[in-house]
Amino acid sequence: MTTTSKKRTLAKKIPELKDHDIHPITGFLPSDPLPLRPWELVLDDLQRLLLAGRLRERVRSLPLLEVTQLKSLREWQRAYLVLSFLGQAYVWGKNEPAEERVPKCISIPWLQTCDKLDMKPIITYAGVELYNFKLLDPTGPWDLSNLCILHTFSCSMDEAWFFLVSIAIEAAGAPALPAIVKALHAIENDDLKSLKEALTVVAEVTEKLKGILVRMYEKTDAHVFFNRVRPYMNGWEKSDDLPNGVLYEGVLSAKNGVPNGLKTDVGVYGKYSGGSAGQSSLIHVLDAALDIIHAPMRGSDPAKSINFIHEMRNYMPGPHRKFVYAISDSYSIREYVENLSPKADGTADLITLFNKCVEGMKAFRNTHIQMVSVYIVSQANKRKDVGNAGIPAEVQTERLQNGLLARGTGGTNLIPFLKQSRDETIAAVIPSSK
Repeated sequence: MTTTSKKRTLAKKIPELKDHDIHPITGFLPSDPLPLRPWELVLDDLQRLLLAGRLRERVRSLPLLEVTQLKSLREWQRAYLVLSFLGQAYVWGKNEPAEERVPKCISIPWLQTCDKLDMKPIITYAGVELYNFKLLDPTGPWDLSNLCILHTFSCSMDEAWFFLVSIAIEAAGAPALPAIVKALHAIENDDLKSLKEALTVVAEVTEKLKGILVRMYEKTDAHVFFNRVRPYMNGWEKSDDLPNGVLYEGVLSAKNGVPNGLKTDVGVYGKYSGGSAGQSSLIHVLDAALDIIHAPMRGSDPAKSINFIHEMRNYMPGPHRKFVYAISDSYSIREYVENLSPKADGTADLITLFNKCVEGMKAFRNTHIQMVSVYIVSQANKRKDVGNAGIPAEVQTERLQNGLLARGTGGTNLIPFLKQSRDETIAAVIPSSK
């Protein structure tokens, strides 16, 4: 039986999950519990210290935290979570001017931890999502009925639910990862039966994503999110408050390009985008597997050769980022299916399944656009209408004004960017005339 109309000339490498810190059941989510460290007492009091205006004082009093005692990968991930929460809260404070300098008692171990995990010294999706949960019942399901968030900045259920919805999406998407690897092996072996089985799983996953995302409306209030949660997700790459970025005290040299800014006698500056759902390795892998190509944003700097989405890959844990690129560099599922002989048994079914995968991603992105309109754009417009009414001039900060802009925490202009991403998703559909 002839299956393809175009022969592959070069063998491609197919990545293995275990080589990229990916669990076959839980995907990008770690599968074992987090350890606790004695110096987490500051994180336990984070909201109380922020409210009292004493967080920075408490952090500065900490001794230089040692990371030499960290052994397992989960311990390093825990250290990154704790230090990122402390660093982010230290920089942004609570209704106070942003702090440019991160003291060496946390900046040095923060950078050491980032070097170990191949990450950036700023809060990321991995920090607030992948490393920030536990199961209420360790033997129970990996869904919203059994997931619990460990830490928030605001101590609100709205923030906890905001994080939990993304964690639930990661958990629901986990089966797609081994299925994608299976699909690549099926292509290598011209095994249409296995390819169909794999695409069926991926299609089921992409179809679920929208249904989980819309649950955000259930327990996350848009006003609370925009005004109490989102400010702590902001970065300092394009910040009017921090034009030079953040100075990591005691860090006197850059390693692997981190930090990436000006060098001084007391430390090195770094400029980084904030935490964003655009850093989800799951969504990037699905895009890569389905040949959803994202071009530089229309009207952006002509010198930019990559899309904002691709920039966000730099904020993933190193093994996850490498897995995304490994999927991109391996066989093209779309090309293989599109080039199947029309007369081959199962060709029509495979095209339908592939397009179902893409349609699921389109529906997910449409829902995301609607959600951003509710949670960010409409809230920004409300603040434009009322301005800073009722807030005394002497306590207003630049961030109150900057908060009026409907931009992502990574600094991008949201709605045009999201619509372009949605349109690029639709373009991956294999034409029905095939």
